[in-house]
Amino acid sequence: MKKIVIFQLFLILTLLNGRAIESEIGINIGLNSTKNKSGFTFKNPTLGVTYQDNRYIVMPRVDLDYVRVKDDYATSLLKGSVNAVYEYENQTYTIPYALVGIGYEYVGGATKGIFESHPFVQGGVGVRVDLEQGYRARVEGKMLKVLANSNEGNEAIITAGVTMPLSYTRVKQKRPQVVVVNRVKVLPVPKVTPQPPKPKIVYVKNNECSIKIDRPDFDRDGVEDRFDQCPATPCNFSVDRYGCPVKTTLRINFKTNSARIEGYSVNKIDLFADFLLKNRGSFVKIVGHTDSRGSVKHNMELSLARANSIVRALIARGVSASRLSAKGRGESQPIASNSTAEGRAMNRRIEAILSYPKGRR
Repeated sequence: MKKIVIFQLFLILTLLNGRAIESEIGINIGLNSTKNKSGFTFKNPTLGVTYQDNRYIVMPRVDLDYVRVKDDYATSLLKGSVNAVYEYENQTYTIPYALVGIGYEYVGGATKGIFESHPFVQGGVGVRVDLEQGYRARVEGKMLKVLANSNEGNEAIITAGVTMPLSYTRVKQKRPQVVVVNRVKVLPVPKVTPQPPKPKIVYVKNNECSIKIDRPDFDRDGVEDRFDQCPATPCNFSVDRYGCPVKTTLRINFKTNSARIEGYSVNKIDLFADFLLKNRGSFVKIVGHTDSRGSVKHNMELSLARANSIVRALIARGVSASRLSAKGRGESQPIASNSTAEGRAMNRRIEAILSYPKGRR
């Protein structure tokens, strides 16, 4: 009966949180040891589900576990806990992590004074392996300490499982109608929805850091050191009022109609990946742009393919996939005239837009 309840909860979480961004749900199996005074005895099978929110450096995770107890002063355990998870990014697909949490353990078939229901604290370590399409495999070990009863020993748990990303609702945009004026395609001006005021952005040069203010400013980004929360921002980033990087243009050159990253652009991706690994408190949207040659539909598809190529390259260099997203803008946002070769070259670009969710700055 309890296994059915757990399975139903798994489905409910999937439905209720199907629109959550940067979150995942998982299922795991393993073994639990309840008699540990003379060594671990992993003989109690366990089944669990997890829900984790990846929008923070220290990520909250909710666990629900069912344990079938064999040869002890109980018949089953049902445990719910809230945990904090910290992952260590590195340049592989294998990410180690640590967790601490607190929860409550309901004991079925309890024996008074020996094995009863109580709150608990726990800690553990694990390894996450990134798979295809956002799926992840996990192996984890935890130690649990029961509170309010000194007669009960600790519990040890080892589990293995898989997590899947939760989908979110995408707003389907209507393709704008193209008006032809003197054989030149003209897109209608999109309707602008009023937005709340954003932090003032200070733009910096792409070649070298010039002096912008006459007050102490170590990284010369235009934000005084005493207010700068990101005091080592590279020159080729624009920054917000806190001095934290928000946007840069990656000078990645692709061949015509190709999304393949050429060898001469690899070093630029290496440097950007190194920057992201050293500055973990951000999400990164990779945005692809094209010039006006070709159809609107083709340019949109090509720009998205190029953005996805950059995302895959960053993941291969150790940047967590949960921080990255790709977007194609096609020819819709030129920064120069498409009537010259120089202007078209400027428009064929990759932009990286950084955001800082609440709690991560």
